[in-house]
Amino acid sequence: MLSKEVAGIPLSRLEAPIHSAISIYQRVTNNRIAFDANIACRLVPTPDKPNSARSESKVFYDGGLPGILYVIAFKPGDGTGSEATHKLEDLEIEAPYPRETKVIPRSKEGIHSEVHLTVLRHGIDDVHAYPELFQGNLDELTIDGKTIRKTYEIGQARDEDIIISVATLTTGYYQNGERFGDPHAIYNSIPNYLQVCAFLAVANGIQSGYLEKLDPQLPREV
Repeated sequence: MLSKEVAGIPLSRLEAPIHSAISIYQRVTNNRIAFDANIACRLVPTPDKPNSARSESKVFYDGGLPGILYVIAFKPGDGTGSEATHKLEDLEIEAPYPRETKVIPRSKEGIHSEVHLTVLRHGIDDVHAYPELFQGNLDELTIDGKTIRKTYEIGQARDEDIIISVATLTTGYYQNGERFGDPHAIYNSIPNYLQVCAFLAVANGIQSGYLEKLDPQLPREV
């Protein structure tokens, strides 16, 4: 039987704050985007993936069905990478990232844009601590030539004092039409914190404007 905890933190403890965060994101859009918070908050361990737990739930926009919301738990050192697009043997990796497939950026072909929603973080040194709603900061890794490096940060700024819900594009287009974040991998480099966030992508050919209802910001360049 799969353990129902990550880094010593019971997943059941995270359900209420995840539900609250996802519901707040829906209100940000004036309910134009409808999430199924009851499903989204129920994380399931994912020992076969490079991150620790996730949920998948349907998303509706003005009654249509544009996609799936993925809520993912990242313990320190978790990522989203794989060898689906590039092989580890062909690449160099900048320190301090490990030479492992979980940091290899994956192609976003077929995806017009993707947004990251900060949900919460939870200290793992004190498993009795309260989850910190809308806290979280993750690295976005891309490929420069044949080198994997950190190009952006997504979520809250690490020195941010005012914590509010924040949406950040991970893949999309600048105003000049230049594409960014394709391919990419997301990585939790902050020690001692379990981070939970959500991702919502729009495929090419589907109305992409609905992500604007979340007022997403561009990823912070580093």
